[in-house]
Amino acid sequence: MQKVDKHISELLYEHDCVIVPSFGGFITNYLPAKIHPTQHTFSPPSKSIVFNKNLKNNDGLLANFIAASENTNYNDALKCINHFVHLSFVQLNNGEKVNIDDVGVLYLDIERNIQFEPANTNFLLDAFGMSPFQSPAIKRDTVAKRIEKEIKDRGAIPLEKKRTNVKRYVALAMAAPIVFAMIWIPLKTDLLKNMNYSNINPFTSKEIRTALPNTSVKSSIALPVPNNDTTVAKLAAKIPTPPVSTALVELVKADTTSVINASTVNLKFKFHLVAGCFQIEENALNFLNTLKQQNISASIIGKNNKGLYVVSCADFATRKEALNELENIRKLQPSTWLYRN
Repeated sequence: MQKVDKHISELLYEHDCVIVPSFGGFITNYLPAKIHPTQHTFSPPSKSIVFNKNLKNNDGLLANFIAASENTNYNDALKCINHFVHLSFVQLNNGEKVNIDDVGVLYLDIERNIQFEPANTNFLLDAFGMSPFQSPAIKRDTVAKRIEKEIKDRGAIPLEKKRTNVKRYVALAMAAPIVFAMIWIPLKTDLLKNMNYSNINPFTSKEIRTALPNTSVKSSIALPVPNNDTTVAKLAAKIPTPPVSTALVELVKADTTSVINASTVNLKFKFHLVAGCFQIEENALNFLNTLKQQNISASIIGKNNKGLYVVSCADFATRKEALNELENIRKLQPSTWLYRN
C-alpha cells in the first residue's frame, strides 16, 4: 500500500480541502501570477497550501480515495489513515519533522503548536508545468539621450539641397503678390459685375437675337374699308415693303437650323417613368418594342449625362401625376423609377 501522503498530494490537484481524520486538514488558496519588482522574477498562478489542525472530522474523501486506488475496502483504508496519524504524532512529540511528500513539512514550535511549511509544488492544473523565471531589467534611454542619438544619426544636409530650398522660397515669395492681386482686383472693382458667365461654359448654346424691322406703316390718310378681295389686293400693292438685309436672312436661317437639331423631347414634360437605360441604341429599340407589346406607350427620350439611351414609359408635367402612375407601371415593370429631366 502506498503512503498516505502520496494520496493527499494527488487529491490536492482536484480538491481545495483534504482532511486527515483526527489530525487536521490541508486547504489550498488561489494565488495570481506575480512579478517581483526588484528581483525581476515572474511567478505563474498557483495554489497556496495551509494546514488547519481544527479540521479533524472525517468527510470520507481521503478514505474513499485510498480504497479506490488500493483496491481495498473502506475499513482497511481508515486503518491505514489511523496508522499514519499515530506515527505522525509520535514523530512530532519526539521533536522530529513530519515530511509529507510534495505537500510540505509539519513540526512543533516552542509552544507545542503544529506549524506547517508548504512545498514548492504548484497544485493548480491550469498552470501545470509552468515554473518561475527571471528576466533582466530592460534598460531604457532617457529623453535627453534619445534626442542626442537622433541628432547624431541625422546626416548633414547637402549644400545643393539648401540652395534649392532657398530658390523655391524666393519663387513662392515672388508669386504670392501676383496671386493676391489677381484675386483682390476683381473683387474690389466692377470687373466681374458685367461679365456673362454663360459665355464661359463651352457646352451652353448661344441664342441669336435678331431685330426685325417694324413693318407697321403709320399714315394720317384714312383708307376706305374694302368691300371685296380685289380692293384688298390693290391696297396691299400700294403699301411699300421694307427691304430685308442679306445678313438678317442668314441669321434667321442659322437660328432655325439650331431649333431643328435640338432634342425632340417636349419641354413641358419634366418627369418621366424610366424603365431602362442602354448604351447601345439597338438594345434600347428592342426593349421599346417589348414595352409596346405590353400595351405601354413607351418612347426614347434621349440620352442622359452618362450617354445612355433612356427609355420612358410615360411623361408628366408634375411630380404628383408621375407618382400616381408609377404604381400602375410597376405592376408590369417592377424596376421602373422616377426621373426628372
